[in-house]
Amino acid sequence: MPDRLDDSRPDAACKRVFFNEFNVRMGRMCYLPLVSGLLRAHAETSDAVSAAFRFMPFLYHIDAPDRILAQYDAPDVAAFSLSMWNEQLNLKIAAEVKRRWPDCLVVFGGAQVPHEPSAFFAEHGFVDVAVRGEGEEAFTEILERRAAGRDFADIPGVSYRDGAGVVHVSRTERPFNRDLNAYPSPYLEGLFDDLIAAQGPDLEFQAIIETNRGCPFHCTFCYWGRGGLSRKYRYHDTDRVLAEIEWCARNRIRYVFNADSNFGMHRRDQEIAEFIVATKQKYGFPEKFRTCYGKNTDDKIFRIGSLFHRHQLEKGITLSRQSNDDQVLKNIKRSNIKMATYQSLQERFNDEDIPIYSELILGLPGETVATFRNGISEVLQAGLKNQLFYQPAMIATR
Repeated sequence: MPDRLDDSRPDAACKRVFFNEFNVRMGRMCYLPLVSGLLRAHAETSDAVSAAFRFMPFLYHIDAPDRILAQYDAPDVAAFSLSMWNEQLNLKIAAEVKRRWPDCLVVFGGAQVPHEPSAFFAEHGFVDVAVRGEGEEAFTEILERRAAGRDFADIPGVSYRDGAGVVHVSRTERPFNRDLNAYPSPYLEGLFDDLIAAQGPDLEFQAIIETNRGCPFHCTFCYWGRGGLSRKYRYHDTDRVLAEIEWCARNRIRYVFNADSNFGMHRRDQEIAEFIVATKQKYGFPEKFRTCYGKNTDDKIFRIGSLFHRHQLEKGITLSRQSNDDQVLKNIKRSNIKMATYQSLQERFNDEDIPIYSELILGLPGETVATFRNGISEVLQAGLKNQLFYQPAMIATR
């Protein structure tokens, strides 16, 4: 791995890269920009990128557009991570960046970027590159090509607008690689140390970690289910996962969110859970650990959920059903997840007086007013004692 980029180099010696990952600011709480950190950490493994580019401070929370744009200066690449909560802000910032600096390369990635981006390019003439799926390797290759020009042909998962304005849509996928260790940890590489050091009384960071990537289920309402991420599991080394948890504890991160799709389904998850408990006992942090639990397994999840509850680490165990109607579950490709598992877990958690909550999605295909009402009734009659959320299903128009 090359030495860390030298931020003291004269500006004329390198091109500037700006990361935009606008997370929701909840009072004084804000997430560290994990996606931006992952992209930068991997890009820094490239000698060509290190020689050509300088990474500017992360732009990481939702703010007024003028205040965000005031942090820009002579950008060569502006990378945007699109999620449902920041899409419109990203589009506004990107459009203004392109207006002020027409030669800046505007790169979009994230779950809100359509996998078929032709209409997206047509609607947003300021977008130069769109990345489908995972971004670490793709973004590094984009920067390597950018150092020499703007030919991004044949990069898997990368669609782009060439110098003549012609859009080239990628139909190729990146070959599956089970090794997640190729992606360095931004926590352990020190990429967030300056943010942590600069925390004042009006700001406190939360953190996201991932122990693995992938999901075997095909639920149509989920980004994993639509193929946005691999359906085959890949794992970060256990040592790395534990080191990231300890990094969070040493840096007094109160709330850690785990981005796994099915925590508790894997053999090592119990070891990770026990380490989180031991870390809290040693440092007092994290105070809370939030995760998405697995499906079709009850003993492992019950042991982990009970462990977290005893040590006041959980904010409620998630047992989300989405719908209780058999035909709806079949329509959304969730019928392979056994409802009996939810019932069993709910009863066991209730017996231990451990709070659980559930979610239903309003407006799934095949759902009616009657079936949705029945679903609510069935969930409550089954003994749900804490909270029931319902989320509206939204259909993309592009």
